[in-house]
Amino acid sequence: MEASGQESLPGKTRDWRALMGPGVVVVDVWVTFPSAGWKMELRKAEDQGDDPAQLLLERIVTFPDEGYQPPVTRGMEVHWEEQTDAEYKSVRILPDELTLEVVDRREAPPLNADRT
Repeated sequence: MEASGQESLPGKTRDWRALMGPGVVVVDVWVTFPSAGWKMELRKAEDQGDDPAQLLLERIVTFPDEGYQPPVTRGMEVHWEEQTDAEYKSVRILPDELTLEVVDRREAPPLNADRT
């Protein structure tokens, strides 16, 4: 069963992050569901709109149609990435209408550069 874009999607999201690296754009998020069986993915929207600096992604939530799913809280990290040379400045998540600023890591030192 796929959740429609007209109703609020299940799952509580937090810690959204959009990064631009050399030749790649990455979006990560942590999501929590009220029971096992739920899954979430991010997909690039077919219609990318008029702004080439804004990436549009769809949040897709699914739940198995059959079988018992234990009522235990389930958390998961969702990762999406695409090889691209595009210059994205923001990512908009649909249907949530959440907009993320893209952090450009192309010129930054590696995340673990100060570790010894």
